[in-house]
Amino acid sequence: MPDTSGVSEKDRKRREFILNGRPMAVVLSISLPLILLGAFSHLSGMIDTIVVARSDNDALSSVVMISQIKGLFNALGAGFAAGSSIIVSRLIGRGDYSKAKQVANTIITMFFAFAALLIAALIPLAGGILSLAGLTEDMIKSGLGYFRIQIVSIGVSMFNVNFLGLEKARGATVNILLVNIMSMSVKLIFTVLFVTVLHFGTDMVAASTLIADLTVTCYGIVMLVRKKYLFHFSLRNSRFTRDFIFPLCSLSIPVFLGKFVFSMGKVIVNGLAIGYGTDAPGALGVSNQISGIVTNISSSTEDSESSIESYNLSAKQYSRMLSIFWCTLTVNLIISVIGFIILTVFKSQISMYFADGSAEKAELIEKIFSFERIGIVALAINSAVNGLIYGIGYTKLSMIVNLSRLFVFRIPSMLIMINCFPQLGAESLGIAMLISNVGIGLMSVVIGTVCLLKIKSHKTTDSLKL
Repeated sequence: MPDTSGVSEKDRKRREFILNGRPMAVVLSISLPLILLGAFSHLSGMIDTIVVARSDNDALSSVVMISQIKGLFNALGAGFAAGSSIIVSRLIGRGDYSKAKQVANTIITMFFAFAALLIAALIPLAGGILSLAGLTEDMIKSGLGYFRIQIVSIGVSMFNVNFLGLEKARGATVNILLVNIMSMSVKLIFTVLFVTVLHFGTDMVAASTLIADLTVTCYGIVMLVRKKYLFHFSLRNSRFTRDFIFPLCSLSIPVFLGKFVFSMGKVIVNGLAIGYGTDAPGALGVSNQISGIVTNISSSTEDSESSIESYNLSAKQYSRMLSIFWCTLTVNLIISVIGFIILTVFKSQISMYFADGSAEKAELIEKIFSFERIGIVALAINSAVNGLIYGIGYTKLSMIVNLSRLFVFRIPSMLIMINCFPQLGAESLGIAMLISNVGIGLMSVVIGTVCLLKIKSHKTTDSLKL
């Protein structure tokens, strides 16, 4: 029997539900708050793009490219959040709440310190980083202040994403949804105030993001100091020993590297896109935003699925793990098909809206998006498979998937289009995105099939030694 002393009744019931509730009910209960969060989060990012495009259209490409650079650094926090969430989910699945608390305290201590060091190190290097990323002098001039504020936001987000990863591990996804709705409401209010009312400029779009991120940090600190909170923080409860750090790093570093290199690839792709004119990176970024209306929602199931699979792997409920995957895949396919239809019907209106009435820019956005949208269903399959391989701890495999998406499909196809079909112009960016997304979808089908067969034959076990 698990030792549940000091564990709330709510946390005990949540564990029991994840292990024994109807699979589709569990998937919907844990995933729906994250799906809604994915929708709200993407809306928040779209607000930045729209506000920048309407207040300073010349800054749009620099802001889009800076957002991709930000993704490079966010990959570190996301990687360790995924690793710690897998470990904590398995420990809770076993009923070992004491070690789950130690892992949680260790990760919080690590990233509170790391975030402070990162901010101090990167702010003086901001201009050089933008130059290395391929931004022109004019783009750096218009985006430097924005990027410096975003650096502070990166540090704050690293702490936030790891705290929220722990909340996902205990299944408290409703809490995550509510605190993020609060955060995004704060962001919207300050964005409207700073830019639309006071006309402070695009730097204050980043300031609004920072203020919103700090509201999540405050919530996290309040929760961590509560004695009845499952992961109540105590520095003495952190364990920086090999038996804690090695499993954490072995699970987290492949996720980090995969996300980091893929984000770096986006920066490279934007650098290549500049060859089609300074408007091209902005148009590609807007196309990514439009398709992301659907793909960000479907990819939100990755975290919930990985936690649920981790719980059931620890309990050796293999047939249940298969059911969880099929339920998640069904949800993703429904979302992606409906989203694809809606975006196809309204693609012209959406493109024109982002172009702020410019027919030329709207045409450029629509050309790219017309190809990119075709990969939406393929990415939904990829998200379901990612959740499965995270849950069973195959994070090195997830790294291979991300690297393949970039180096096997995206960059080679883009270079081929640029060099062999120059007459297509910026339209080739959309074709490269289509090849990349469909390619990774087909690769995911093969990987998912192999993983499901291993689970079915009980060849996948909880090998975590803690």
